[in-house]
Amino acid sequence: MDAASSTYHVPMSDERVRTILDRLRGQGGRVTAPRRRVIEAMLASPSHHLTAAEIVSAVRVSEPDFYESTVYRTLDRLVELAVIDRVLLGPGATIFHLPHRPHHHLLCERCGEVTEVSAELLDDLADQVHAEHQFRLHPSASTLVGVCQRCDRPHSPAHR
Repeated sequence: MDAASSTYHVPMSDERVRTILDRLRGQGGRVTAPRRRVIEAMLASPSHHLTAAEIVSAVRVSEPDFYESTVYRTLDRLVELAVIDRVLLGPGATIFHLPHRPHHHLLCERCGEVTEVSAELLDDLADQVHAEHQFRLHPSASTLVGVCQRCDRPHSPAHR
């Protein structure tokens, strides 16, 4: 999605915005104008999976002088406060994600398609890793790489 071409403004009466801002406050964070703008831009995206550059572009649609460094600082702080997740979906730019529910990502290594799957998918594995190694996994950071159904078909253009 081209974030710059979309209108990012989400009315502040929106229940999702209020919920996120309450969560931010509950984690000890202040609700500042830059944080609000970043959250609004992320909510306006249908996938809620954006790079920092896409967020900068989306915010600059209505605020052309918004500093890129402000977006990066805001994203870092929102990650620290567990309001958003930093997700690595293969090579390329880091994706910032505003989760609407806990989940993992399946990444097709051929076409790049990302599929969200239930958070419970890795629960048994996380429990086993913790029991055997006293190591606690961070499920929100989990991206499982493989081949999607479309690319796995023998005669698909992506199949090689």
